[in-house]
Amino acid sequence: MITPTDSNITPFPGNMAEPIFAESQAYGLQPGTTPLLAELTETMQSAVNKCPGFGAAAAAKAAMRGFLCEPVLLDLCHKEGSTTNFKRHLLYAAPDGSLSLIAIVWMPGQVTPVHGHTAWGAVGVHEGSPFGENFDTWQNEHAALGLRSKMKMLLKPGDITTVRPGIDDLHRVGNDTPSRCITIHAYGQDLLANPTSLNIVFNN
Repeated sequence: MITPTDSNITPFPGNMAEPIFAESQAYGLQPGTTPLLAELTETMQSAVNKCPGFGAAAAAKAAMRGFLCEPVLLDLCHKEGSTTNFKRHLLYAAPDGSLSLIAIVWMPGQVTPVHGHTAWGAVGVHEGSPFGENFDTWQNEHAALGLRSKMKMLLKPGDITTVRPGIDDLHRVGNDTPSRCITIHAYGQDLLANPTSLNIVFNN
């Protein structure tokens, strides 16, 4: 976790997510899986198995194409949001920990803190127009650590991006539109066994 050392850091507030919601505590496809989601998961797991390291992120990204914008991809139970925070639904957890697939539902005004990840990831937009914002860190002569925004992007259904592990890929995602947004996230980590291990949050 990165902790700033002075009070002159531009604040970038965000909502901490609710725990990842899983209908069961079993590995594999979760209850509510649609036939199309099962097909996506099988395609993605096969692709990830063939690509070690960060190459798995590109493989997961490629596997999402052709599935993301299909309205029957997700069951209604995986489209439920929360009025408090963005809600994360577990869709699939590989028994060997190589892949976790989640859907995140963003109601208007919900946004993550600035964060990095401890594993590779691929993120695609299923519904709505969320934003993604990338950040740099800076450090002054007194070793005070801060953030600056590099680029804010308005995303649309079908857009897919990848994230690298570590703090060199700091970002946040959120919804500043009046409508619900849904994103699909694939990560190279076991989020059923350890759902809080993924994010490296920049405290401010």
